[in-house]
Amino acid sequence: MPRLTPEQVIALAPDASAASAGRELASPAKWASIGENDLAAWGEAKGSGKNPYQTAVDLKDLAYKCSCPSRKLPCKHALGLLFRHAKSEIEPGTPPTWVQDWLDKRAERSEQKAEKAAATPAASPADAEKRTEKRWSKILAGIEECESFLEDAVSQGLYASQSARSWDQMAARMVDAQAPGIATRLKRIGNAIGVGETWGPTVAGQLGNLTLLLEAAKRIETLPEGLKADVRTAVGIPFRKEDLSGEPVEDVWDVLGSSIETEDRITTCRSWLQARSTGKWALHLAFSAAGQPFDFQPLTGTAFHAKAQYYPSAYPLRVNLTEIEPQPFQPRKGGLIAEGLEFAADVWAQNPWAERVPIPITAGSFGRKESDWFVIDSAGRALPLKAEDPWYLVALFGNQPIEIVGEWNGSSLNVLCSSDDPWT
Repeated sequence: MPRLTPEQVIALAPDASAASAGRELASPAKWASIGENDLAAWGEAKGSGKNPYQTAVDLKDLAYKCSCPSRKLPCKHALGLLFRHAKSEIEPGTPPTWVQDWLDKRAERSEQKAEKAAATPAASPADAEKRTEKRWSKILAGIEECESFLEDAVSQGLYASQSARSWDQMAARMVDAQAPGIATRLKRIGNAIGVGETWGPTVAGQLGNLTLLLEAAKRIETLPEGLKADVRTAVGIPFRKEDLSGEPVEDVWDVLGSSIETEDRITTCRSWLQARSTGKWALHLAFSAAGQPFDFQPLTGTAFHAKAQYYPSAYPLRVNLTEIEPQPFQPRKGGLIAEGLEFAADVWAQNPWAERVPIPITAGSFGRKESDWFVIDSAGRALPLKAEDPWYLVALFGNQPIEIVGEWNGSSLNVLCSSDDPWT
């Protein structure tokens, strides 16, 4: 794969503090030894203890190994190693035994996984449909309980509902009912009650969206096919790649932004792609558990020619990619916030359970009013900024106009990337 850029390394960081710590570890003085080849980069990072931390990165699959106690993935040592790789500061070498053993084990596991997948017969569409029908009956029973819980919570008052009947307990019941999507929404609502000055409108909106989902699930057979697919997805019934139909869209796709989040021990990589010839948006999702690498992780600032098959939806965005061939990345201009909000309104009018939409902004900058931060476009319109550390973004990009790509969830914008690279 092409050599990573420093900006792409920043995008891989689990949070701003890890990215900052990784930058500090990009100094040669921080490493007792270091090396790389076409497959991996490795090194021994100096720490506070007697022995250095052994750190390695699989450059092909972006998998990480480090002997440090951090639970972040990648840890600051892996990020430091990647920063030095991105700046071509590592001399080629032969992997030490501990690195080669790790690479060999990864290759062996990958081969075993492929053999197991090839030996497992695919379920027929008829069998899959029967399982879905059986599962749906459990979901409807769970929905009935969930509606009773919500009625009690609203009538008693949301604060009272926290002690009278736990939102987490109701979420666990929905997991038992095989509706993990509803369970996740319940936990989010419970966690938001009483948090922050604007929690009231936030929770009210989430309750309304959940109530709409429950009602739609009860009437799913009367819905159009696209909306029916959106309800199934929001409830938590995934579509199999084997069940996708329709003609794939073949194009060159530029990766304009990505984010990595962990919830309920599942890590999700969300990557927003845009077709070069039509400007059509696509969302690629990759999942991993227990700190395992993603099967495929599109990196911000890269591009590839691929066939993209869209998942069923009233407003299709998520895709499955096949026949991927790397291509040079072509940066592009965004637009005004008003144009992004118009796109978001169009998506949510057709699929109210789409969690986020991409908004590219030309000549964006960061502003502050008291304790609140905003992203401001060239027309002077602003959106609330979602950031763990807004000062980190300001330190990276200053206050000069930059190209921004963010995810808008209706209340705040999560900045995914900027076309300006402060480290080059």
